[in-house]
Amino acid sequence: MHTSVLIAYATRSGSTGEVARFMGEALRDAGIPNQVLPMAEVGSLDGNAALILGAPLYIGRFPKEFHRFLRFHRRALSAMRPWCFVLGPTQMELKHFESSRNQAIKQLNRYPWLHLADLHIFGGRWDPHKLPLPFSLVRRFGTALNKIPAMDIRDWRAMREWATGIAQQA
Repeated sequence: MHTSVLIAYATRSGSTGEVARFMGEALRDAGIPNQVLPMAEVGSLDGNAALILGAPLYIGRFPKEFHRFLRFHRRALSAMRPWCFVLGPTQMELKHFESSRNQAIKQLNRYPWLHLADLHIFGGRWDPHKLPLPFSLVRRFGTALNKIPAMDIRDWRAMREWATGIAQQA
């Protein structure tokens, strides 16, 4: 019998939630039961044999919800080896992916008791019309944010492959 996987995610504009739900579908296609929940809705990590964490990077930082989740579930997380995906760069250049990885590692280093099975950086989506607070307020004042075109470099094939790899280990 396969184990159950919890995919817990933090999102601001919905993109990370879309990716988390997609990964849940990929795991189900591979025969792995799972539950996909926003981090704020996760009461306990009990009953889940495996965990996938998902979060976006905004200006080099994870959302506060991600940090709250790690602190709240510290005891359970310190006994697990969760996988973690991060949506970061919105341009297909290696230097942007490397920078996002370095920023994610810096954020995760705040939790030396957290030992990930894997950290994977995926391209993200940028839509200046779907910015969360406080970024949406800044955009209203005609800043440079308004000049950045919308882009979506999420690689759904790579995400499915990553999730399928997890399914083989779960």
